[in-house]
Amino acid sequence: MLSEAFSFLFAKCENKFRRFGYLHEAIAIDARFQRCQSAWASHLENTRSEISSAICKLSKHKKVIVLGAGAGHDIPLNNLERQFEMVVLVDVVFLKSIRQKARRSSSIFLVEADLTGLVTSVEQLKPGFDVSEVRSNPPADLLKDADLVISCNVLSQLPINIQNWLIKSGIDEDSDKLKICCRNIVIDHLTWLEGCEAPVLLITDLDRQLSAVSEPGKEDLRDNALYGLKFNKLDKSWIWNIAPSPEIDKNYNLKHLVGSVYLNREEFFDITY
Repeated sequence: MLSEAFSFLFAKCENKFRRFGYLHEAIAIDARFQRCQSAWASHLENTRSEISSAICKLSKHKKVIVLGAGAGHDIPLNNLERQFEMVVLVDVVFLKSIRQKARRSSSIFLVEADLTGLVTSVEQLKPGFDVSEVRSNPPADLLKDADLVISCNVLSQLPINIQNWLIKSGIDEDSDKLKICCRNIVIDHLTWLEGCEAPVLLITDLDRQLSAVSEPGKEDLRDNALYGLKFNKLDKSWIWNIAPSPEIDKNYNLKHLVGSVYLNREEFFDITY
């Protein structure tokens, strides 16, 4: 806990992202990775394998963009460096470990960006605003000139900090309008990816599964991680043992169903909601 506190105090992070909780979240995820490396191993290997497979499908290898790069635990960074002239890692905050890797490399570039484009606009909303009018505004030129765009385990996370801010602003956390707002953030990200001029690899959480440790035969509690949105077609899916007991509760294990979809240019995601 002390190391996490020091990381929070001394990490480089824009104040607006600190206020929205992104730095705290990044530090917490990195700390969980350190505690749960063995439980996460198969998920990380599956993610890296899907990225490596996507690279093999390309005819050009000049520039790859990784959205939601985080600390880089789930991306085959060495392979990306070998395969591409430019490796652009995008996230709202980067911790010390990934910053050090970027400084040592001539091909890794870090871009701090809000993929929803909502942090600034949501802060400026006046009392009584209509939450149904909140829509994403992703960075317009961020995906330009890419040969591959990877959205890496970030889709389900995009609405969370915005949702928390809206609830603190007085929006009913159980309202249908808030759920629709969050789902629209997910949809807007997918639409943004579909509009880029490069192949896209999407890797995302799909469902959360809570299982009782002491009752192995009991049916799991399940929750859609994408606010009701479902993919009708996946290239691959697997289970991420994200929080084995006692990580969040001594009585429960939390697992996520994760899926991947590869799109060629001018293809679209097959979704329903």
